[in-house]
Amino acid sequence: MESGQFRRSNQVAEGLRAARVGLQRHYAAVDRLNVFPVPDGDTGSNMLATLAAGVKALDELGGELGTDWYRVVAKASLLGARGNSGVILSQILQAMLRGLSSDNPLVEAWHTALVEGSEAATNAVLNPKAGTILSVIAAGAATSTESISESLVRMREALMKTPEQLEVLKRAGVVDSGGAGLIVVLEAFADALGIEVADAGVYPWLEHAGDLTDPVLPDLSSVELDSAGESAMRFEVMFSLESSDQRVAAMKTVWSGIGDSIVVVGAEGVYRCHVHTNEIGPAIEAGIQAGKVSDIGVTDLVHQVDELTWVREGLASPAATQLDQRTAVVAVAAGAGVARLFKSFGVQSVVMGGQGRNPSIKELLDSVQSANSDSVLLLPNNSNIQAAAQSVVSLVDKEVLIIPTVNVLEGFAALMAFDPESESAVNLERMTQAARRVSWGEVTTAVRAGTYEHGTFAVGSFIGLSADGIVAAADDLGQVVLALIASLVHEGSEIVTLLIGEGVDPGLATTIARSVEEIYRELTVEVLHGDQPLYPFLIGVE
Repeated sequence: MESGQFRRSNQVAEGLRAARVGLQRHYAAVDRLNVFPVPDGDTGSNMLATLAAGVKALDELGGELGTDWYRVVAKASLLGARGNSGVILSQILQAMLRGLSSDNPLVEAWHTALVEGSEAATNAVLNPKAGTILSVIAAGAATSTESISESLVRMREALMKTPEQLEVLKRAGVVDSGGAGLIVVLEAFADALGIEVADAGVYPWLEHAGDLTDPVLPDLSSVELDSAGESAMRFEVMFSLESSDQRVAAMKTVWSGIGDSIVVVGAEGVYRCHVHTNEIGPAIEAGIQAGKVSDIGVTDLVHQVDELTWVREGLASPAATQLDQRTAVVAVAAGAGVARLFKSFGVQSVVMGGQGRNPSIKELLDSVQSANSDSVLLLPNNSNIQAAAQSVVSLVDKEVLIIPTVNVLEGFAALMAFDPESESAVNLERMTQAARRVSWGEVTTAVRAGTYEHGTFAVGSFIGLSADGIVAAADDLGQVVLALIASLVHEGSEIVTLLIGEGVDPGLATTIARSVEEIYRELTVEVLHGDQPLYPFLIGVE
């Protein structure tokens, strides 16, 4: 690489690092710009994860930046992207890194990067909307090539117009969170390139966000594997395993969705593995997928004795391999109960994540690649995971079809229509239609005061949301659940599913179910334990 281009590449690399540092300071405030007053706004966190993945890859390259260094970093950013905002940012970063690393004049390279980044970001979104991060990057791309500073000014102006373009932003009194995060990133980037940035580091729209409640979000990157009391699982499955640390970690994730009391001990490729479960077959299959299984033991826990002693003893030996499936299903789940239910529906691999913690593209990709089939149906089960799921399609040498589920209730309905022996295209059509027949609702707590069609609510109030927005709010959880169900039930409704969240009193769920059955004599109510964080109740009406 020529010395001039080498210096430019180093400047761009430092720009990426500066962008990460800049967003690190402000990502929590960006999170709090979430449109709805719910405790799982994660736009800033998702964008930061994208940058962090890129910087990690950059650091691993060391001081020697070859001609293709930006491709390595761009790919790492994509694989580390979480949520729609992270995927969009990864597309913008790819264009910025490629364009700015060229030997074109800096202003020209910046403008070209914005244009290409805007196009790539728009193409990454299924239904592009004005008043979002796309509007902000487009404003920069439309600016004259005479000044980088001018493009940044125009993007700030575009951000301030986003409430005029989206009514939900206007009602919430905030600007678009993705656009706000992008400005922090690009201004820090430009500053590292030696560009004068007006009002650098001053973001009044984020200062307002700092007044909002800062919720504590769950870390779903790992699931609690130890039982917190008496297990509801009937059987104990134990075996020896020859495997790697990475594959063992993947097996634990699967096990967390179908059992508890998980213990895995060992080192240097030899492990003893133990789980309590009601799904004997899938528990053993997870081990076979991870490596060589031997010395399998299954015990009815009514008669079980000295299980942990068994776990800590013995050596491993080879075992049989698992037969491939015609079509495999990979699904995203937040909550051990949700994951367990998905496994019972025939999901081969569960990716932990969802509200408050979107899985990265790499996590989705790893699960798809590990599936024992060349054809995979992927259920994102969250609108903010759709873009990441779609990105997997072009990254793997398999047929990957996306079932466009926006929540776990749609996921359950889709799985009821799944036939492992049918062609993937047939399953795609059937499962999509089944998901669309579900009317869904979510109950959570407000992280800021607000208004809705029927009144106002305070911080800490329970709010009920559906596809139409906030439809109920009160200090009484049961009252909100019943009001939300009333808004979802319509002529022809047959089944109401109540998915109980983490820490919810089962007695309350029973009381609500009885009330629903008394009010709607024609309905059947199913109560399931999802253990999902942040949302005490998820509701589906079919």
